[in-house]
Amino acid sequence: MLLIFLVAPSFVLAQSTSRADLIEGAKKEGKLAIYSVLAVPDHTQVIEAFKQKYPFIDVSLWRPSGAGEGVATRVITEAAANTHLVDIIGIDQALMSHLIKRNLMMRYESPERESFEPTFKDKQGHWTAFYLNPKVIPYNTKVVRAEEAPKTYTDLLDPKWKGRLAMEDTEGGWFGTLYLHWGEKKTLDYMRQLAKQNFIMRSGHTLITMLIAAGEYPGAVVSNGPRVELTKLRGAPLDWNPPDPTVVSITTIGAAARAPHPNAAKLYLDHVLSREIQEGYMEKKFVKPSARKGVVSSFMEKVKRSGVKMIPLDVGSPEALNDFQKTYLEIFKQ
Repeated sequence: MLLIFLVAPSFVLAQSTSRADLIEGAKKEGKLAIYSVLAVPDHTQVIEAFKQKYPFIDVSLWRPSGAGEGVATRVITEAAANTHLVDIIGIDQALMSHLIKRNLMMRYESPERESFEPTFKDKQGHWTAFYLNPKVIPYNTKVVRAEEAPKTYTDLLDPKWKGRLAMEDTEGGWFGTLYLHWGEKKTLDYMRQLAKQNFIMRSGHTLITMLIAAGEYPGAVVSNGPRVELTKLRGAPLDWNPPDPTVVSITTIGAAARAPHPNAAKLYLDHVLSREIQEGYMEKKFVKPSARKGVVSSFMEKVKRSGVKMIPLDVGSPEALNDFQKTYLEIFKQ
């Protein structure tokens, strides 16, 4: 959990800086530091495309072994020590809100933000959607026939799945989003029934996907759909169904308020939000659904065709997220 709190002055870079001035400033800075939850092999490709445009910028990348809380904690800890090392921060929306509340994010109105709907960017310019992560029900196609695979939340209560499915132990955001959507009684009644299924709690969506692909489990309650789809496209015996509603988490990206290389940071934000990266890399190479207008996502098209309602993963505040995560574990780790 995030236990360090800091309120710092707010910093805003002038929005009128020309492209030429940005490039000249970035040349003088010569460096860029990124903390992000995007998988290192994927993010490295995005960085290489950036370095082809700006070879004079030396880029470093750090990704925590666990969830995005590792990024947020490191940012807050460094800021508390008045040690400002990070330029670009990529984490989920709830944790990004945590940093914004402490005035640790820069406001920058990238020209690329015009291509994103209001739902996928904050009004002040602190963040824009890097990619989307719908929560779907994955299954192994060699173990489970398509017609028998769970398609709804009710299907997960079928006795045939008891003790067989995997369950991620950090799904407090998913739990909290359903709680706010369904209401307290329906959510708690359902989750307590689900807990009686004695599903196996594991840590890490990628690990769970690999274990399902290997046949260790026939499926999972919910997992990050894009990771499942990418593994499927690489030949694994996997498929998935979107439940109704499908909870969609937003991985956001923005620049740190006290970025030591602010010009390079702004160039990088323009780069990752561009159609080139959103379509050519996030969507086509990594199967990370883009929120940029005009980028067609085959993954999201499948979700839409199913007719399910999609709701953004949003519990209101980092404190609420911590409370929902605590309740989630109390229900499922009895």
